[in-house]
Amino acid sequence: LRSCLAARRQRWLLRDVPSIKCPSHRFFGHLPDLITNLKRLHHWREETVRGLPVAKFLGPCWSADACGLFVKDPIVIRHFLKDAFDKYSKFSPERDFVVRCMNQFLGNGIFTAMHGEGASDKGEHWQRERKTASMIFSRKNFKTGMHEIFVAKAKRLSCLLNAGETTDMQLHFFNFTMDSIMKMLFGVTSDQLGGEDNTYAKNYDIAHRCFFEFGASNLGVYEAVRFLPWPFGGSGGLAVQAMQWFSPVYQEFRKSLRALDTESFRLIEACRADPKLAERADLLALFVQSEDEQKLTTKGLRDTVLNFIIAGRDTTACLLSWMFYILATHPDLQRRITEEVDQTQPGGAEPTFDSLKPEKVPLLHALLYETLRLYPPVPFDGKECYAADVLPDGTHVPVGTAMIFLPYAMGRDPDVWPDPEVVRLERWIPFSAPAQHEFPVFQAGPRYCLGAEMAVFEAKVAASIILQDWTFTLAPGEAEKIHYAATLTMSVCNSKEQDSHNLWLIPEPRRNLSDSWHVTDPPSSVRS
Repeated sequence: LRSCLAARRQRWLLRDVPSIKCPSHRFFGHLPDLITNLKRLHHWREETVRGLPVAKFLGPCWSADACGLFVKDPIVIRHFLKDAFDKYSKFSPERDFVVRCMNQFLGNGIFTAMHGEGASDKGEHWQRERKTASMIFSRKNFKTGMHEIFVAKAKRLSCLLNAGETTDMQLHFFNFTMDSIMKMLFGVTSDQLGGEDNTYAKNYDIAHRCFFEFGASNLGVYEAVRFLPWPFGGSGGLAVQAMQWFSPVYQEFRKSLRALDTESFRLIEACRADPKLAERADLLALFVQSEDEQKLTTKGLRDTVLNFIIAGRDTTACLLSWMFYILATHPDLQRRITEEVDQTQPGGAEPTFDSLKPEKVPLLHALLYETLRLYPPVPFDGKECYAADVLPDGTHVPVGTAMIFLPYAMGRDPDVWPDPEVVRLERWIPFSAPAQHEFPVFQAGPRYCLGAEMAVFEAKVAASIILQDWTFTLAPGEAEKIHYAATLTMSVCNSKEQDSHNLWLIPEPRRNLSDSWHVTDPPSSVRS
C-alpha cells in the first residue's frame, strides 16, 4: 500500500511531463512495450522520444520507483550530471534488477560506486578510486608507455590479416584492446590477438553477456515478485533465488564469475609479492601501493580492475568495430581517409600523439566522432534521484525517479543533426570539442570518463596503423544482418536476434606487406 501511494504521488508530480510515444498498459505502464522491443531497444527509445526533449516512462502502477524520465535536453542533462550532482547517483540494486545483476559482476568499483546523497559514505570511496586512477591517465603516459603499447599491439593485429580472407574484425579489436589493457592494468603480457588462451578475457565476456541477458529477460518477472511478502519477495527473496537457480544463463554467469575471481586474486597476490612493485606504473600496482591508505581489500582490488576493463577495453573495441563498419560500407570515405593517413604517416611511419591531433588528421578524427554520434559505445546511461529536486524548467523530481540520458537517440535527432542517418565528416571539420552535456558519450560533469582522451588516442593509433596497409569491404550478405548487441556496451551483432557477434570484413592489401615495419617484434619493454 505504501508503495502504491508513493507511486501515485510520483506520477502526480510528473503529470505535466509528456509520456513516451508507445502503448501504455493500465497496470504495467510502458514496461510490456519495452520488453517486446528488447532486441531493438535503442531504436525503440529513439522512436518513443522523437520530438520530446524530456519524456516520462511509466512502470507498474504499484512500484514507487518504476517511473522515470528519458532525457535528450542538454540543459537537463547538465543539471543532473553536474549542477545537482550530489542529488543524483547510480541506481540502487533494490530498484533496478539489471543493476543488481551488474553489481554482482562488477562489485563496487569506480564504474558502479555511488556518490552524493545516494552513498552511505557520501562518495568518499568513489572519490578515492578516481583520484588514484587519474594518475595513470596523464599526458606523459600517453606519449610514452601507452603509445608504445598501442603501436605494438596494432602492428600485431595488422600483420595477422590475410589478403582476401574474410575475418571477424570485431574479434580482433576486442583482442587488441584486451591485450593492451592487460599490460596497462596488470603489467602482464597477453597475446590474445595471436590466439593465446586468456582465461580472464574469456570469462569476462561470458559474464558480461550473461548478466545482461539474465537481468533484461527477467525484468518483468522481477517487477511482479519483488513486492511479495517475506520470505518470497525482495531482491534476495525466495522468488528471485528460484529464478536464478533454474536459469542456465545465470548458472553460466556464476561459473564465469568464479573463474574471474580466481584469476583476479592470483594477479593481485602476484602484484603484492612483486619485489619491483615500487617501479611498476600499471593501474593494479598503483592501487596495491595505496591499499593501506585506501583500506582496500583483495575483493576491493578485484572490483576496481573489473570496472576499468569494461570502461577501458569494451568501449574502445566497440568504437573501432563501428568505425571499420562505416569504412567498409563507404568506399569513397575510406579512400579519403587512407590518403590522409599516407600523407601524415609517410612511408609507414609510426603515428604519435602529436601526429594524430585533430588538425593533423581532420578526416580520421571526424570519422571517430561521427562514429561516436551514430554508435555510442554506451548508448544510454542514467542516475537515480536521492533528494527531491526541481529541474531548470520547474518540473519537480521526486525521490526515486530515474533520469535516463540517451546518447544514441541524441545523435540521431534531426533537430540537432540534419540528415542524422548520413555519415558526414564535415560536421566535425574544423574540430571543436562539443560540450559534455550536449554530446554525453563519455558522460558529463564530475563523473566524466577519465579515459576519454586515451580511448580516442588508442582508436586513432590502431586505425592509422591498419589503414596504412589495408582497405576493407563488408563480406557479401552481411549488410542486412548488422545490428547491435544487448549488453552494457554497444558492440556489433550480425543477427537481428542478437545471437551472433561478428563483423565479417574482407581486407585487401594496399602495399607490399613483406616490406612493412609491422612484421618486426614489438619493443622489449612491451614484451616483458
